Amino acid sequence: MFPGSNKLIIKTLTPRHQLSWTMSLLRRVVKNPTVSKVSKLYVPYPVGRDPSSLPKIDPNSHNCIDNRPISLRYRVSAMIEMSNLDEAASISRLAVSEELRANRDTVFICNSVIGAMCEAKRYDEALSMFNYFFNECQTVPNTLSCNLIMKAHCDQGCVDKALELYRHLVLDGRSSPGMETYVILTKALVDAKRLDEACDLVRSMGRCYFMVYDILIRGFLDVGRFVEASQIFEELKGSPNNSKLPWRDYHKAIALFQVSFIEYWFKQGKDEEAREIWAVLDMAELLNPIVGNRVLKLLVEHGKKTEAWELFELIKGICDSETVGIMLKSFSEKTIIPFKCVGKTCYRTIIACLCEQGKMSEAETFFAVMCYDLDNIDDELMALGPDVSTFRAMINGYVKVGRLDDAMKMLDKMKILNLRKLAIHRAS
Repeated sequence: MFPGSNKLIIKTLTPRHQLSWTMSLLRRVVKNPTVSKVSKLYVPYPVGRDPSSLPKIDPNSHNCIDNRPISLRYRVSAMIEMSNLDEAASISRLAVSEELRANRDTVFICNSVIGAMCEAKRYDEALSMFNYFFNECQTVPNTLSCNLIMKAHCDQGCVDKALELYRHLVLDGRSSPGMETYVILTKALVDAKRLDEACDLVRSMGRCYFMVYDILIRGFLDVGRFVEASQIFEELKGSPNNSKLPWRDYHKAIALFQVSFIEYWFKQGKDEEAREIWAVLDMAELLNPIVGNRVLKLLVEHGKKTEAWELFELIKGICDSETVGIMLKSFSEKTIIPFKCVGKTCYRTIIACLCEQGKMSEAETFFAVMCYDLDNIDDELMALGPDVSTFRAMINGYVKVGRLDDAMKMLDKMKILNLRKLAIHRAS
């Protein structure tokens, strides 16, 4: 891959400096706009396994598909929603056929199936699908395609395999690593206590992603390396006009870093030091869900429920599903939590939490709102309406409280709704 002289240089370096040297080279390659034109040879994307050891894929197994005018994207999405991943995987192979591979939905379909397999922890099949789509059929993946596989490797503790794919992505040049790429890899290196390598990776970023730096800061704090964490914070802090941080993110990033230090002092049992940072925290940033949710979670985890409730009252108008989940799991003893003001996009989380707690009357109220006016169903209502996981939560909730007849009725309703979804959607 590298000239012979470079190989000699690499052999004389320590593992940490090898990574640093390689990252420096990768940055130079990324900045070269002709990198993807150097060679027309298609270099396979590394999947971390010998491809011959992966589950075999029969490209002709999808011939039984019917001729209804329903888009392939919708067919695959519907199968995934109904947890029929085998059928979704089978028909998704049509996406890379000669007839459809130029379709704008092709990579979306590939990613949908790979992502569903990863979510179900069917990692071998996810790797097999990735290899089939992007190596055997030579469809060009996007950044998300590679992120899914990198995360799959990291979830299994195989960080080096994820880094191998990352290096290939950078050198290939047709797609570029994004914030989520660096979040996945930095977190994996931090979790593996490979903090110096995480630093080298973060320094290689073409942009300053504050979420990545926050992972790094928390990693140093978690192992007691307070000085290094403080140095990173001070390096980034500066002022809005001369900081490495993008000016749009500056105040939000600084607030998030400060919350990480507050959490560190709480864990040390030093509330006074935590309060000193709290006193200079920009309260306006609490209205940002990223910062507000972090603080909310911090407060409930450290038993400060009065302060957490006060903060929720402040941010409930802009809360998201994460906010809802934190409150319902932390305040299960409360009979009334003011969620009427939240958007319908949070209802699935609300219903799931209420069903886990056996509060079926409250869950039914939110479920009824989600199902309202299904006779005039459209694409927007389908997106906001109950999905399979919500139906399952209701069914499990009914079983939990002994309402078996209601569980059976809910199962029938789920079957009818999903059949209607399949029946009405037309190809675009």
